[in-house]
Amino acid sequence: MPKRCPECGGELLYDRNTKTFVCTSCGRVYTRDELEAAYEALREGGGKVIGRRRPPL
Repeated sequence: MPKRCPECGGELLYDRNTKTFVCTSCGRVYTRDELEAAYEALREGGGKVIGRRRPPL
């Protein structure tokens, strides 16, 4: 699976505690299923990217 955020192209890191991928640039958080759906939407020619922002620390 690519390690780039489908929203901004930033690096994605996997968080083992929450089992999610977090973008180091825009802060979006994706489950594996959300990330696969976001890549599929981009391949199909666009669409809204599925994901959520990480809550402030």
